[in-house]
Amino acid sequence: MNEFVTHCARDRVPVIWFQDTTGIDVGDIAEKAELLGLGQSLVYSIQQADVPMMLVVLRKGSAAAHYIMGGPTANRQNAFTLGTAATEIYVMHGETAAVATYARRAIKDKDSGKSLEPLAQKMNEMAQTYYDTSRPAYCARYGFVDEIVNLKALRGYLKAFAGACYQNPKSICPRH
Repeated sequence: MNEFVTHCARDRVPVIWFQDTTGIDVGDIAEKAELLGLGQSLVYSIQQADVPMMLVVLRKGSAAAHYIMGGPTANRQNAFTLGTAATEIYVMHGETAAVATYARRAIKDKDSGKSLEPLAQKMNEMAQTYYDTSRPAYCARYGFVDEIVNLKALRGYLKAFAGACYQNPKSICPRH
């Protein structure tokens, strides 16, 4: 992907990212493969590429994968981010966040004989909050995406983006 982005920049080809990922550094195998390190080099390539980029979050945009693959928070070239009726953007799933936050407390409470019901309620509330703050309307309202687009209309947006990029003759250089 680094080479692809570099060549697009060299040839002044705008980039459209399509994203549907729940993450890139999930589990021991991914961590041992140092996927975040590879992602960092992609972020560097993207930052060095001086071409307009657009992101379409088809369904899921999570954590580092969202930032690395064209997300506006890690990409100064991002001109526009589109979402769909299925778009969800979050750091991690609500259930995963609840378990990560409360797992140790649950073990301590269980070992000491305390009721787990209040803790389960907190976990459910956290998962619900994550759910509520990752829905398409929320993402659009708070600027995680610029617009929610009907899939049937997506092609028109892509054509308009590409056409706008090529309207400026200075932005086009000879092919290599």
